[in-house]
Amino acid sequence: MKIKAKLDGQCILVPSEPVIKNLAECNGTRLKVLMCILACPEFEPEEVCEKLDITKKTLFSAVDFWCKCGAVEADELTDAKKPRECGKTTKAPQNSKVAEGVSVRRPVMRASELPEYTSEEVTEYIEKNEGARQVIDGCQQIIGKMFNISETKTVVGLMDYLKLDEDYIFLLFTYCAKEGKRSMRYIEKLAVELFDRGITEYRELDAHLMAMEEAHKLDKPLRKLFGIGSRSFTKKEKDIISTWAARSVDYSLIERAFEITVENTGNASMPYCSAVLDSWYQKGITTVEDAEREMANYKHDRENARDKKGSFETDDFFEAALRRSYGDK
Repeated sequence: MKIKAKLDGQCILVPSEPVIKNLAECNGTRLKVLMCILACPEFEPEEVCEKLDITKKTLFSAVDFWCKCGAVEADELTDAKKPRECGKTTKAPQNSKVAEGVSVRRPVMRASELPEYTSEEVTEYIEKNEGARQVIDGCQQIIGKMFNISETKTVVGLMDYLKLDEDYIFLLFTYCAKEGKRSMRYIEKLAVELFDRGITEYRELDAHLMAMEEAHKLDKPLRKLFGIGSRSFTKKEKDIISTWAARSVDYSLIERAFEITVENTGNASMPYCSAVLDSWYQKGITTVEDAEREMANYKHDRENARDKKGSFETDDFFEAALRRSYGDK
C-alpha cells in the first residue's frame, strides 16, 4: 500500500532532521503544536490553546521541547507564560539594583529540579492559595505519613513551580504509593520527568500511567521469551515494549511474531519482532487467527501469481514491511 500527501495549494515546510530524530520522545500534543507553528508562525497562544483544547502551560512546554530539538526558535517566555524560575539561590551582583544580601533565583531552561523554598515562602504560599492545605493533607493521607517541612516544600513546588492541578498531583501520589515508591525525592523526580516530556494534564498522566502498568505486566514474560534474564532493558527495548503496551498487543500475538522472528533470523531479535507486529498493526490484525489468515491469503495469492514452482516462505510476507524498519538499519 502506497501513501502519499496531497500537495495541492500551500504546503508546510518541516525541518526533517530535528523532527524525525525526536519523534520517539514526542506525544500527540507536541506534534499538534508543531503543526500549528509550521502552518502559522505568528499566532496568539489563546487561539492555539482553544483549537487544541490545551492549557498555556502545555502549549509553552511543547514549544520549549521543539526549541531544544532545534526545530523552531522562540523568544524567551515571559514570567506569565513559563513556570516559576528556579535554581540555586545566589547573592545578587554588587552592581545589581537588588539590595545586597538578598537572594535571587537563577533561571533554568527546563524543570530539571524543583526550586529551594524557604519555610517563609511555603507558609506564605499556603496562606495565599486556597486549597493548598487540602492538597498537602490529601498527599499525606495517600502516602500514609505526616510531611516534614522539606516534604511539604516538594508538594508546594509541584503546585507553584510546575503548576500541576490537584487531581494530577493526587493521581501521581496514588500511583507512586501503589508501586511502593513513597520517597518524596522519587515522586519529585518522576513529576519533573513527566513535566519535561510534556505530560502536564490529568488525562495525559492517566493514559501514560496505564501504559506503564501494561508495560510492567509484560516485563517478566518478555524477559523469558527473549532470553534477556535479569539485565536492564535497553532504551530501544523499553520504547518497543511501551509501544506494545500502548497498543494493547495480545501476548499470544507477540509470541507468534517471536516465532517468525526466530525462523527468519535465527535470533531472538526484539526490533525484528517489533517490525513484524508493526506490519500487522498497520493492517488492523490483533489476533493470532487474523495473522495466520493474512499469511495464508498472501501465500495463496503469491502461488497463483507464480509461473514457476516455488514454496512460500514466511519471510516473503514480511520482506517489504521489514526492509525499511529493520533490514536497512
